[in-house]
Formats: sequence, C-alpha cells, structure tokens
Amino acid sequence: MGRGEHVGWSLTAHEAFRKRALALEASRARTVGAFSATLRRQLADPYDRAALEAAAIDLALAQADASLASLIGVTPRPTRYVVSFSSGADPVATLDHALGETELGAKIDVDPAWPTGTFEALAATDRVAILDWKRTGTPSQLEAAHRTLPGALLEDPGPEPCLGTPAVASRRSVDGPFTHARSLDDFPPPVAANVKPARMGGVLEALDGAARCAARGIRIYFGGMFELEVGRSQLLSLAALLAPDEPNDIAPISRADRPGPRPSRLEPPPGPGYG
Repeated sequence: MGRGEHVGWSLTAHEAFRKRALALEASRARTVGAFSATLRRQLADPYDRAALEAAAIDLALAQADASLASLIGVTPRPTRYVVSFSSGADPVATLDHALGETELGAKIDVDPAWPTGTFEALAATDRVAILDWKRTGTPSQLEAAHRTLPGALLEDPGPEPCLGTPAVASRRSVDGPFTHARSLDDFPPPVAANVKPARMGGVLEALDGAARCAARGIRIYFGGMFELEVGRSQLLSLAALLAPDEPNDIAPISRADRPGPRPSRLEPPPGPGYG
C-alpha cells in the first residue's frame, strides 16, 4: 500500500476524485514514471494527480525499503518552518497570542489598507519572514513595506504576474503563479519561490520546478495546501532535503480539539517510504 493525500476543499471534491480514481486505467504502468505519465493523460485535476503520484512514490519506496534521503544520498536535516496567519485588524496581537514565547517566524497575509503603524509594529516583533500580498498592493505600498521590513520576502506582490517593482525585486517571491515547472521561465527571476506539489500536480513536476529554480539561482521553500495527514509529512520530507533552512510554510496544523505542536524545528519523518 502507498499513501497520498487529496487536498480538495469539499466532500463533493473528494467524492468526484474517488470516482475518477476508480475509472483510471493504469494497468500497464510498472514504474513511477509510467504511472505519472498515465495520470497526466487521464486526469485534468492537479490535486488528483498529486495524490495518486505521491501514493505511487510511497509504494515504490516501501517496496525498495528506501526513502527519498537514501535514494539520493542526502541526509535530511531538522527543518525551519513558519506559521501562517490571515490578515486582520491587529496582526501583531494575533501573532503574539499564537506564537507566545517561541522564536518561530511568521508568514502574514497583508491587508493593503493597514496603516503604516501596523507594518512598524510587525517589524518590531522581528518575526515576519514572509509578507503574502496575494497579488495586491500598489508600488508605493510595496516599497513602503519593504523599507519597514527589509528582511521579509514579499510574496506575490501586485497584480499578475506578480512582478512587483524594481525597488522590491531583491525580496520578491512567487507563489500563486508557480503552477508548472516552467511557469517562471518567461519572467524576471524572483529571489525565491514557494513550491507546492499539490498545486503543481505532483512531486515529479515540483522537483522539476525546483531544479529549474536552482539553475536560475532562485531559492525555494515548500508550502502546504492545508494537508492534514500524510501529505504534510511528505512536504516535510522534501523540505528536509531541499530547503531545511528556508521559511517553509508547513507548520503542523491545529485541530479543533488540540493546537498544533510548535517545536523550534521539525524533525524529518523516518523511512522507508515517502513521508
């Protein structure tokens, strides 16, 4: 058995995935590569392909009594991560309440209507690793935020294709437009990119994208699509090998009955298998 996780947002999405998976004709596939090619031909939804491809990789590694780390000969390392927060009227109070005395960093969704004082208060916390603009912000707003928090990555600034302005180019990061390995090829390279295998349709496409980033000198960090179970540990498996010191947006998810644990770093999941 191999495990993967589908990140559809609704029960309807999961039921539809189940029907498509049962109808999948993949009996001729005998390798992960062949299976992945079959998925690309038969399934249009990237979430479908990502879940099934992850399960195939997990199964293949388990059959070989191997892990990603042993396969490539790299030792995984305890991994840096940040905690994500939605925009609100008082993001500093929210951040302080959630992170307490820990030294963890934060990824904050920006409300362009925030007054200058809000950005100054965030800077004073010395916690903000990423300001997520979600394709909003005027040039003057972006430049002001950069002046106030010069160390923070500015993720998806301004409208599509999230090019930002020359003044913020040194901190521009790309998330939403990075849907395929070649998505960033036609634009000036950002300083960093958020790699999300579920959104990209699978691990192999994500790794291709990561390799293309490395060739262009673009840092990468990994981000989640609200994976709750094995999908989250699979993200950690990748981050522990490829981006252990970057601000990975893969914090353990809080549940209704318990908060997510907040260690200083995340320990890589044990093998064999994928996550």
